[in-house]
Amino acid sequence: MINLSNKAATRFKTKWKELEERSGDSWKVDIMMIGRVPMLLIVHEYTLFTLIRRKSAFQNLNGVASEILKSCPWYRGSKSLSLGKNGNRQLNGSINEIKRITIGLYSPEQINAMEMVINQCIFSYLSTEKNSYSNPFEAVESYVKRRTDPSLKNGKKG
Repeated sequence: MINLSNKAATRFKTKWKELEERSGDSWKVDIMMIGRVPMLLIVHEYTLFTLIRRKSAFQNLNGVASEILKSCPWYRGSKSLSLGKNGNRQLNGSINEIKRITIGLYSPEQINAMEMVINQCIFSYLSTEKNSYSNPFEAVESYVKRRTDPSLKNGKKG
């Protein structure tokens, strides 16, 4: 259910190198600093839907998993906590883009504004067509309607 970045694994005292590399219907957890406050960037792999939470609000990863399930009732993936590391370089690039969008613009108290801006931005990662873009809100809508399948390209398998 959760794939950790190296930084997030360190924060939660997990050995990142020992985690299995995987992709699929899961959430990538990364750390970003906003001012002097460590924040969790929690990103759904298929939709780029992003949650931002203070790291200090979570003692362990079970709390993060509970927050995901509480905040995103549309999520259809595994409901039990399992850990891995993300090997999808395109997803990592999009997460770095998300960090650049918000850096220096918000304070730690402006979590809702950050989430709204991120989830309304357009990303090429979310499109199956070249030179096309979509935003996370639209991607979640497709996901809920079961139209989000990573093996689909231009509406066809293969």
